[in-house]
Amino acid sequence: MSKTLIDRIVEAVQAQVPLWACELTSRHVIVAGVSKRRNRVKARLAGQLRAHSVRGSLTDTNIADKEATRAAVSEALNEAGFDGSEIAVIVPDDAVRIGFITVEKLSKDPEEQQTFIRWKFKKTVPFDVESAQIAFRALGTKTDGSTDMLVTLSPRAVIQEYENLFDSLDIHAGLVIPSTLAALNLFTPPPADSLFLKVAPDCTTTTIFQHGRMQFYRRLVGVSPYEAAYPTVMYYQDKLGGKAFGQLVVCSYDSDIRTSIEELQVKLNLLPERLEPKAIEDIFKPALGGVHCEAI
Repeated sequence: MSKTLIDRIVEAVQAQVPLWACELTSRHVIVAGVSKRRNRVKARLAGQLRAHSVRGSLTDTNIADKEATRAAVSEALNEAGFDGSEIAVIVPDDAVRIGFITVEKLSKDPEEQQTFIRWKFKKTVPFDVESAQIAFRALGTKTDGSTDMLVTLSPRAVIQEYENLFDSLDIHAGLVIPSTLAALNLFTPPPADSLFLKVAPDCTTTTIFQHGRMQFYRRLVGVSPYEAAYPTVMYYQDKLGGKAFGQLVVCSYDSDIRTSIEELQVKLNLLPERLEPKAIEDIFKPALGGVHCEAI
């Protein structure tokens, strides 16, 4: 099996990705666990989180009510039968900045790569980039020798909030990853251009793939799925030279989005498909992607 998206984006991870994952949204605590061979889901649970307890942000506190969140996470893990000491933590997309850069000549020195990336994003992020948590990966080399890179950045203090939450439960956060990238771990882009749309309580994200490569990502708050997809389609056509998407995949935590799906189909002239595995509710997809679930 080819390397998953997490393999390609995370700069350095432990030798073994955790077998359990927990996602925190503004409404939910979502837990999933898989077998040691990662080919069977052995537990999954979605619980409610007290309002305003968690809110993804790059500039403000993410976990506003630490005690309520800790209690909710502890209860969810107990009910799901969590039996490990390490976990993958899926954080809201709002807590991470995802961007793309092109490097004319990519250094082979990881420290020089990080220095360049920090300089490149210094004036475009609303936090101190010098102390930020950074992960990056080369997406491919162009004919002119330049390299396209996918970069994720988040304030170190934000990542520590989530790590500290699980530390208080004597659980090590072995991997911290934004929700959309975790969900994309279950997505295999087709040869044709494709659009991935993820609808979560916190925000809606759109991701473009061309020739199997991630080319564009956008995060929007307070809009309908179509309102999120339309400007991305325009960008695809105007800036990326795209003609027509061959596939539209939708992952939504809300089971009642039939009207939104119909609007997407009519206005984009594409039949929306669900993210695999279709036998599992979408609310668990990011958590399953976070543990590298390979089959059901």
